[in-house]
Formats: sequence, structure tokens, C-alpha cells
Amino acid sequence: MAKLTSINLPDADTKKARNNIIEIRVEGDAVTRFNEARDQMAKAETVITELRPTLIEAGLDAVFNHNAEHRAEAKGLIASVNLTDEEGEIVQFSWSKKYLKFDPAQANEEFNRLRTLDGKKANINDYVGYEPVASFDGKVFMVDGKFSQKRYDAIMEAMTTVAAELGVDNPLSCGKVAKPKPEFHEKRWQVFDVEANLALQTVMPASTSLEPIRPEAE
Repeated sequence: MAKLTSINLPDADTKKARNNIIEIRVEGDAVTRFNEARDQMAKAETVITELRPTLIEAGLDAVFNHNAEHRAEAKGLIASVNLTDEEGEIVQFSWSKKYLKFDPAQANEEFNRLRTLDGKKANINDYVGYEPVASFDGKVFMVDGKFSQKRYDAIMEAMTTVAAELGVDNPLSCGKVAKPKPEFHEKRWQVFDVEANLALQTVMPASTSLEPIRPEAE
């Protein structure tokens, strides 16, 4: 059986690469304050990750219990509760009607196990159904890496015709987005000076990021 051919890549020397980066002094304590703030964010995320399941469980329990007790009252149902503790702090828990993606097989298995309040089997089709989700590959409009107006017009005309026959609006709407060509990122330095490239960054911004770098402990 054929095996995918691999390639050998040298291990990245992060220390060497980092030492080769030019160091630029920024006036004031902006770098220090930024790094300290990012440290605080990291610590906060750790705490949030730890506590979120406990609070969600408490919120769900409160909302579900309340709604079960008030199932006969349409206006008595709630979606939010305020959670508090011995410190007096409050966090609002909200339960949304928006459902996340789930596994239909697992849902079907659970519905087969469930029984209604009157002891009957629960039919999943009374509560869950499939809905179409459309997707469209815009690459069909491209020929040799370039947008083909001819292809676009032909496909749109065909869909418009079918939609008219069905008595509905054309369900396909297409937009367009401008992107630099692949070679631009390197070519720009051979074509434009610094001032021009700074101006281009304003109108064609490339993504940027900031990440604290700490000196390694000796």
C-alpha cells in the first residue's frame, strides 16, 4: 500500500530566531503595561474556564426548575436568572432559544429513552426536524485564477430562470471582496517606498497582533 511521502524539516530554533529580532525602544511604560494587562487577561481566562461550568449548571437548574413549575403559565416562563453568592456579587445567567449544532443520532437515542409526562414514548419527529442548509462554492466563477463574468452571468441566469418557474426569488446572492494578489506581500517592497507602503497599510491593512514575550529564567 502506498504511503504518503513526507519531508524533513529542520527544528525551529526559537531562541536564535528571537535573538535576531531587532529591538526598538518605545518611550514610556506602554510595553510593560501591555504585558502586565495580557498577564491579567490570561489569569482571568483560567478562572473563567474553571468557574463557568459551575455557574452554567446552577443557572440551568434554576431556569429549568422554574419553567417546569410554571409550565401551565405562558407568561411565567423565564430565560434568565441572577446568580449571587455570599460575597453579594451577581452574574446573570441567560438561556437562549438558539440551539447549537448537535448529533442527530444522539438526540434520536435520547428521545427513544424519554417518556412524556403522561408516560408515553416521545416521538423525536414531534420536536426535531431537518432544515436545508445551502452552501455555494464561488470558485465556479473562476477560470485560470481569474473571475469570469461570462460564467457568472450564465449561472445567475440559470438560477433566475429556475426561481421564476418556481415562483420564488433567486435564492443566490453573491458579493465580492477585494484581496491582494499572492505576490503582493513580497513585491510591494520592490515597488513602493516606506511612505507609500504605510499608506497602503491604511487602505489595505494586513492583520497585526501583540503577544507578550518574557525573558527566559536563568
